[in-house]
Amino acid sequence: MHRTIPIKPVRPALIEIEPRLIGDAQDLQRVVGALETALDAQMGLREPAGAWLRELRLVDAEAELSFAPGLPYCGPELMQAAFDTLRTLLPDTDIYVRTARA
Repeated sequence: MHRTIPIKPVRPALIEIEPRLIGDAQDLQRVVGALETALDAQMGLREPAGAWLRELRLVDAEAELSFAPGLPYCGPELMQAAFDTLRTLLPDTDIYVRTARA
C-alpha cells in the first residue's frame, strides 16, 4: 500500500507597496474594500490591496485600475472579476482595468 501526498503549487510571496489612490477618499475606500472582498471570493486572492493594486483612479466618471505586474493570479478571469465589481459599484462610469508596467 502506497501513500499519496498531494502536491499543491506554492504561489510566490507578493511584494506589498502602498497603491496610488486618486479621487474621493470615501469612494476609494469603498471600492478597494469591495474589490478585496470580490477578488477573495472569486479568485482566492487573500492578500491585502497593497500586494496586488498599484493604482486606482476615480475621477470625472472614469475608473482606472492597475494591477501589480507579474501576479500569479493575473489573467482574464482576474481582470473580468475586477471589471464586474467596478461596473456594479460605478454603473455610469467608464472603466479601464490593466496591469501596471514593471
